[in-house]
Amino acid sequence: MKKVLMTLVAVAMATTMNAQYYVGGNLGFGTRTDKTVANTETTKTNFSINPEFGMALNDQLGIGLELSFGTTSNKTEVTGVGSTKSTTTDFGIKPYVRYQALQWGKANIFVDGGLEFATSSAEGMKADTKLGLFVTPGVAFNVSDKWSIVAKLEDVFTFGYHKEAVADVAGAPDAPSSINLGLGTGGFTSGSLRFGVYYNF
Repeated sequence: MKKVLMTLVAVAMATTMNAQYYVGGNLGFGTRTDKTVANTETTKTNFSINPEFGMALNDQLGIGLELSFGTTSNKTEVTGVGSTKSTTTDFGIKPYVRYQALQWGKANIFVDGGLEFATSSAEGMKADTKLGLFVTPGVAFNVSDKWSIVAKLEDVFTFGYHKEAVADVAGAPDAPSSINLGLGTGGFTSGSLRFGVYYNF
């Protein structure tokens, strides 16, 4: 038994020593003002940060973890009446396995697949919660031995449980929940394609 354990430890240490680590992620910021109704102006501002950590086990397989933090604020101002403001806070965690499908020059085409947990909360509301599986294709372009630029196409495939946000007041009905399957049928938007930077150790 001791020999088996020692062998497993030795294999794990050798795998870790030969692994290549990377850290990276992306930042996002945007603001938009709309005047959809006379004398009413709505400004939406969002900020997000998505740090990512990973380890390449060999030329094709790797494991990683992506975190996401974000806030979205909506301010509505009515001329002569005043303004109201609401803020939503988002958090997510995505452990994944990465498969490098193809290497073409300095570009690596890969697919990430794993679990996703995400929650979104706002004042006066019970949290919106999601838990499920995801598949995300991407391309990493190696600028140098240490630096890479990465592009990912989010939400190509998702499957999971969703519990919607509801008002957090006495007597309010329970939040509706559902099982969702997504195959990118809603069309891709500018938010579907995300760019980031990696540093490889």
